[in-house]
Amino acid sequence: MKKLLIFASALLLCQTLLFAQNGKSVSEKDVPERYVKDFHRQAGNIDKVDWRIIDTLIYDARFVNESGTETAYRFSPKGTETRWYIEEKYYPHAIVEKIKETHPNYKIKELYILLIKNKSTYQVLAGQRKGLFSKKWKNMRLMNFEIDGKFIDEVEL
Repeated sequence: MKKLLIFASALLLCQTLLFAQNGKSVSEKDVPERYVKDFHRQAGNIDKVDWRIIDTLIYDARFVNESGTETAYRFSPKGTETRWYIEEKYYPHAIVEKIKETHPNYKIKELYILLIKNKSTYQVLAGQRKGLFSKKWKNMRLMNFEIDGKFIDEVEL
């Protein structure tokens, strides 16, 4: 019985972390006003913004900036994170090789430069693609790399 409880708790934690990566889509009017004002101050007049609620006080604003780069701001009481998503053809070679070496059957779902408090790192969401038709992501991992491609750490989601 104790093992079953531990397993159920671990499963719930993993589902929560996966939900936290994607969040639920919301309308701009449902986002706290301070986040909306901060977004428009930083991004300017961007019309197409995909707002997502990640947690009760955490919201993502995902959009394409003037230079055509997919960008996201994550707003929380702790501050704002900026993410610049990188196209697959521009993935840093050192990061791709590290993932192939440590997780041979994994594919990169997202790779972006993460800016928090004036410190930039690469963050990679990787996992295995399963299923004949749906191709759902399984065994997800969030990996962190320094800007020079040096591996920092990873978290199993």
